[in-house]
Amino acid sequence: MTQPDGPERTLALLAKAPTASPVALMLRHAEREEITPGAFGNDVPLTRDGSESARRLGMGLSSRMMGVVKSSPLPRCTQTADAIIAGAGWKANATPDRLLGDPGPFVVEPELAGRLFLDIGIEEIVRRQLADDQPPSGMRSTSSGARLVLRELAAALNGPSSIGVFVTHDAVLAALVGHLYRLPVQDFPWPDYLDALVVWPASDRLRFLWRGLGEGAHPVGG
Repeated sequence: MTQPDGPERTLALLAKAPTASPVALMLRHAEREEITPGAFGNDVPLTRDGSESARRLGMGLSSRMMGVVKSSPLPRCTQTADAIIAGAGWKANATPDRLLGDPGPFVVEPELAGRLFLDIGIEEIVRRQLADDQPPSGMRSTSSGARLVLRELAAALNGPSSIGVFVTHDAVLAALVGHLYRLPVQDFPWPDYLDALVVWPASDRLRFLWRGLGEGAHPVGG
């Protein structure tokens, strides 16, 4: 279950972004405890290894000026953000942000969408988000949700060499990555613990990187 190379993989990807540019990391939380089948697991915390991995990622970010740090309000995300901040030695607190989870950028009717998540599973939800014109029940279109996320990331990209950290969930990241790269769910690496989409500005576009894929671009307001 443990992914010891998670921080190193993300730091290696970050190293491919321009060093003088502000960068945002949209990342999955660190390793968590198991979720009981048939439950949402909202209160499930990080494992000890997960906390240590997030702290190690923070240490790798310590040379960067701290930008915005936000997380989904769920414990595994807030704990990840706190551990990253501690590892980096930054003097600030993470800001809970429901755009990153509970309910996230794609869910508009949590009760309706929640039942579907339990019935068919996260990967099938994301497959439908990327394959169908009509969004799954209780959810907004994938393009609309992705646009909300990208606007928030773009707003955080200021200050030379600053690093913004946004801690979210695999379902949010998978839908965003698939949408940006125009790929079905089986054609890109599913977000593992501490995997990150690396984003930076370039003129009127956002540039981005995901592990195993090439560099992409998207209009800032598109």
